[in-house]
Amino acid sequence: MSTAATSKNNPFPVMERMTVKLVREYLEKKHSIIVPIGVIEQHGYHLPLKTDAILAEGIGRLIGERTGILVAPVIYSSFSGGGLPGTINISPAVMSLVVSDTLLSLASQGFRNFYLFLCHGGSENDRALDNALKLLLRTNPAFSKSMIALMPVWKFGSDPTGWSKAIREHDWHAGWLETSLIMALAPDLVRMDDMETDPEPLLSQQIEHPDNYQHAEKIVDDAMVVARQGQRPAIKVGVMGHPESASPELGRRIIEDVVRDAAKKIMEIEAKADGVYREVAFTPDPIMLT
Repeated sequence: MSTAATSKNNPFPVMERMTVKLVREYLEKKHSIIVPIGVIEQHGYHLPLKTDAILAEGIGRLIGERTGILVAPVIYSSFSGGGLPGTINISPAVMSLVVSDTLLSLASQGFRNFYLFLCHGGSENDRALDNALKLLLRTNPAFSKSMIALMPVWKFGSDPTGWSKAIREHDWHAGWLETSLIMALAPDLVRMDDMETDPEPLLSQQIEHPDNYQHAEKIVDDAMVVARQGQRPAIKVGVMGHPESASPELGRRIIEDVVRDAAKKIMEIEAKADGVYREVAFTPDPIMLT
């Protein structure tokens, strides 16, 4: 890298702050990139709409610093499913196209190993993204020697007080975990004085299962009639957990744990990524005729 790139003002690994020259110099040595994915959606009254994007950007940058891998700009175009004010829903099909086109653009520049750092869940979004990536590798020859790794943030970390505990306690959304993380990354954006939850039984229903924020309707209640699903009209806050238990100290500990674990996994994959596809075990999806 050039002298400018190694100065104290070095913008690396944040690609959007770098110049054409700096990215070109990076590509002369490496062909890997971390692509953070977030969303703009309801996160209660105490967290910003940008919560998932803040996590993707902040934690993604820390992983990039630790691994020496470039970090692309956050992709905001995602499907939330929520409908409270401020939420921006991009259909899963369009989200898939945005991600696919982003990777294609990067591949045309010489990037080959793509680490998609997913900080937004949502069952519809996850299914669409998984299908899009599989079809991209299957149908586009530009990716014949490229590797794509889908790396959800909740898959990382060994700290028993972090993601694993949150999942056990069904702290899905805007609860103590996400609140702690934002307290650590962007404390000025947390408004605990405004913190509320939806009343019971709505709160318990959403904690029981994250998709319980939805309800279904049919014109004819028959198994062959497709249901129309949407957010329950009674939901006004959109918290799935207990944010009152959050703390910045907990957030910093969880972030360090995730960064350490994710960086280790990326470096393990990097050491084996040689651009050659080989046969692996394949199990077809269940037959959908029943």
